[in-house]
Amino acid sequence: MVLSKFQLKGAGMAIASRDEKQAVIEALKNTNSKYAKPFEKGKMARVSIMGGNWEEYATIVMGMVSADTMLDIDKQLETLNRNIERLIAALGSK
Repeated sequence: MVLSKFQLKGAGMAIASRDEKQAVIEALKNTNSKYAKPFEKGKMARVSIMGGNWEEYATIVMGMVSADTMLDIDKQLETLNRNIERLIAALGSK
């Protein structure tokens, strides 16, 4: 069963705003330069001075990329909806 964001809010579950989601991505980027590298330079880290789990690193970065992509899609859909509303309003006034 899929719940809408309105049902979730009614059940006391908060949905993060776009700005809050973007802030989480930015916070992860600022945690360590290796997380920012794919976004700023388009490259994954190649060396880990302190060692580390590369599978975990890849999972975190791919999650960040997915979240960033979803935010971009959300922004584009909002712009598209706004443009459709303007077009409908313009056609209705003729």
